[in-house]
This record gives sequence, structure tokens and C-alpha cells, in this order.
Amino acid sequence: MAKVIVKFKETVRSHTTLHKDRITIGRTSANDIAIENLAVSRQHAEIIHQENGFFLRDLNSSNGTFVNGSRISEYRLCDGDTILIGKHTLLFIEDDTLAATMLSAPKASQDPDTFLRSTMEWELPVAETETTTILYTQKLMAEPALLRVRAGALEQDHYLLAAEVSFIGAADYADIHLTATNAPAIAAVIRRRSTGYDISPSEPGVLLNKRKLITQQPLTHGDLITVQGVVFEFRLRSDH
Repeated sequence: MAKVIVKFKETVRSHTTLHKDRITIGRTSANDIAIENLAVSRQHAEIIHQENGFFLRDLNSSNGTFVNGSRISEYRLCDGDTILIGKHTLLFIEDDTLAATMLSAPKASQDPDTFLRSTMEWELPVAETETTTILYTQKLMAEPALLRVRAGALEQDHYLLAAEVSFIGAADYADIHLTATNAPAIAAVIRRRSTGYDISPSEPGVLLNKRKLITQQPLTHGDLITVQGVVFEFRLRSDH
């Protein structure tokens, strides 16, 4: 049976079996998967089970729902898809054999950032098992990349991209905080993977090397990212 694994940063927090036709995700405890975080809307998203599969739908959330780095309104889930809601990552898993192995993990203490509802069956401890780490945690590059500010005024002249997910926007929780009065809460999302970095637009108007960014694109050393008039240079080395 299909399952959702909830992660916060690099720690697996909970496991939910999708045994109902509708699973809700949001900030309040009334949801099946409840994430108490201001980046998450009260009713953020839902997973609907239909004859032809599982469908993820955004419920007009303030900050959007992302699958594999791209913002979605509705999406048919596939085994291994990565869902981003706020700063929590949800992994959609259909492999029963692998899930059975993971079910043997001992329980851990409750995560204060995530309410665990009746659909939750177990949690993994902070010290994840070797199997889980290999299969579900991307081995990040040893040295994080950075964004150097080439034009525009921000609080810093460079930003390390050390997290698995980095947000660019005006929201208080954004990792790279835009100061323009008309800046959206989240303008773009940068993901750090084992194979490198990629960027996805959350709002129109983001440019990559002076071209409009439409969908998720990989980042390479020297790329120029323009967001709300601020120009960043993507650099793979942290020395600057």
C-alpha cells in the first residue's frame, strides 16, 4: 500500500499509510498529515486515491506545493516522487518490500514541528538506519555552493546553499530574503541534490542567464539568476 514519509531537513520524522481515499495535509491538527509551520496553509494540499492512481492537489495554498522541484496545482504521483510543502519534504513510496524493511525501525520521540495523526504508523529515529539513508537521503556535496549578489541591495553579499532546499523570496522564512516591496513570498526554490543543484520558479519573472525560467533547470558554475531586479551568480565553491 502506498505511503508518505515526512522529512524535516535531513531527518525522517513520520510514516503515513494512504489507506483512505482522501488524505489532507495542512497546518492544523485536523489534517491527516499536520505540519505546524507558518509556511504551511491551514488546508494546504490533499492526496486523492482514484482507480488510476494517487493524485496530489494544491488547495490554493499561500506558498504552493512542489513535486520534484516544480510547482503544481494537480499531479499524478509516481513511486519515489518528492513533495515539498513549506520546508518539509514528503516522499511518496509504493514499494511494499522496502516499506516492510523500514517498518522494523524503532520509534522516536515526537517532532515538535509535525503533528502525528491517527494515520501515522511509526517514526524513524534521528539516527536513521543505513538502508533508509541510502535509499531516501541524498548524499549532499561536501562543500556547499553559494549565490553571490552581483546587482541589487540585500542583507548579505553572498548566501551559502547548504540546505537541501533554499527559498528566495520576501517571506520571513525565506533563506534569501528579498527586500523589494512587490516581491512575492517565494519567487524561486533551489534544491541541493547528490548530482548538483537545480532551480525552479515559484512565480513568473525569474530569469536564468537572462532567459525566462519556466520549469526546473540544473545550475552550473557561473550561472546568473535574476529575481526581482537582484542578480545572483551561482558558484560551486564557497571561497569568495
